[in-house]
Amino acid sequence: MLPAKIQDRFIQITVDFSGTITGIDAGFFVTDKFKIGDSVYKTCPFLESTLDSLPLEEWFKMDAMFLNSKDRDYSVDVELFRDEDFVSVLIINRTNVYEYVRELNQNRNEISIVKHQIDRQNKELAILRRAAEKATEEKSRFLAMMSHEIRNPLNAILGYANIIANDSSCPSTLGYVKSLLMAGNNLKVIVNDILDISRIEAGKLELVLEPTSIKETVEICVRDFELLYKESKVLLVSTISDEIPAIVMADAVRLTQILSNLLNNAFKFTKRGSISLKVRVISTSKETSRIEFDLTDTGRGMSQDQVGKIFNEYEQIELSDNRIHGGAGLGLTIVKRLVESMNGQTTVKSEIDVGTTFTIQIPFKNIAEGQKSEVNSQQLEIKKQDLNGAEILYADDDELNHVIVAHILSKEGANTTLVNDGLEALSALQNKTFDIILLDIHMPNKSGTELIKERHLFTQLNATTPIIALTANTNTEDIKKYINLGFLEVVSKPYTPEELIHVVYEYFKK
Repeated sequence: MLPAKIQDRFIQITVDFSGTITGIDAGFFVTDKFKIGDSVYKTCPFLESTLDSLPLEEWFKMDAMFLNSKDRDYSVDVELFRDEDFVSVLIINRTNVYEYVRELNQNRNEISIVKHQIDRQNKELAILRRAAEKATEEKSRFLAMMSHEIRNPLNAILGYANIIANDSSCPSTLGYVKSLLMAGNNLKVIVNDILDISRIEAGKLELVLEPTSIKETVEICVRDFELLYKESKVLLVSTISDEIPAIVMADAVRLTQILSNLLNNAFKFTKRGSISLKVRVISTSKETSRIEFDLTDTGRGMSQDQVGKIFNEYEQIELSDNRIHGGAGLGLTIVKRLVESMNGQTTVKSEIDVGTTFTIQIPFKNIAEGQKSEVNSQQLEIKKQDLNGAEILYADDDELNHVIVAHILSKEGANTTLVNDGLEALSALQNKTFDIILLDIHMPNKSGTELIKERHLFTQLNATTPIIALTANTNTEDIKKYINLGFLEVVSKPYTPEELIHVVYEYFKK
């Protein structure tokens, strides 16, 4: 015998072909609706005209029928079996099942609606992303173009200022030139900062990890600022721990940029007293050395609210700072982003009228002893006789750059042939052998990149002559492209006389 709980869920009755109930065989489901002698059509009107058409001795199923009992609707499945003398009717209560199915269908419909909304939003986001990417590309292209247009005249400004500084003995003139050089260098920093923040935002900033002496990098940076601010009333002191590894893997250029931005910021806001840079190892393992750079000044200091804002882009602590000290408010933003790209941390402590301390911790990868010999010193003493007799070809459509390069190289004993474009350079290369070829990239008639692609046209006299690019295009993609084309080195404008001489000498002495 079936359990009562199961029998409550179905009822089986027997009816004749006219629909009259002749027997109740099993089950307790809505028994009050079925009585012997009553017509089954009263409770199950959906069976009308169905009984006569049933196949003989075959089960026939009707799904999801409705049945009402005591003001309650039930969803039922009905199975019919016709014999020669009667029809067996099995009615099964499927209300819970169909409610669950309806709920599932409703959920599925809701999910379908949500999915449709998500698909539509994804399409909208894809459109917005493409628009944002295009805007970013346009911004990067605009910044690269503006950088090129600014760097070219800036190279002339700084170049002529250096020439005047080296050739003039008038104290007042030297004072003016010093101010000119400082303003030009500040403009160079601003241009670099704007380009760097654009690269970082676009995710295109790449670190170049090479065997590097942290001690030497710091010393060179400190020495540059000592020379730049030698007449300042502020004392610059540096302390470098002897425990710092001699060589680690690092991006020396970016590390210098971090320290330079911090030192520049410290000198801006420190009128008297001292600036102290301490470098020490705070932890070490076989793989890495975590090095701390601690820069403390006795400047005007900041409130805690101001400390919370200094790393924001284009943020100046006081409204007058940009007017008085210059800058775009990007230096400290660049510092924080660069440190983070090196997996480091930046913290600040400051007190009004007492001073500020910037603390940077960066993990550097240690290298094996055998690799340390690969490190090239960043210091190179250039003597006048180093380039004595060197034959150098320089192609540039800017006459101002001609004068600057010729002046710099002639003071080192080099002979410089000046041409105005790649076409004139090709003619010169087909008629004379040179020790070094210096090419600007953007020139009329034939550009520097077009000329190097036609190197086969001047191999008779200059097959192995080193070719160096002098360009205002400074982004990583451009530099990689120039190197792949065959340029051995890329010198970015504006460059200092020392930078140009260093590169030319390196290839001339080979």
